[in-house]
Amino acid sequence: MESITVYPKNEKQKSLLKSLLEEMKVRFEIAVSKDETLLSKKDFFAKIDKSITQAENGKMKPLSKDKQKEFLGL
Repeated sequence: MESITVYPKNEKQKSLLKSLLEEMKVRFEIAVSKDETLLSKKDFFAKIDKSITQAENGKMKPLSKDKQKEFLGL
């Protein structure tokens, strides 16, 4: 059987989905994830703005072609 992964945006959505699944007698599990790679929209744009400011101030580190390929998985 296939699985469906759902990412509710807030506690209200999570509660509603949980109630719906219980009512439908669908087996489910709630996993707590500490995925530190995910950023909020606000944090994402703040990080980009900081990087732009650093680039404008000349605080950049050039990457060799080999490092670029390594980061891109090529």
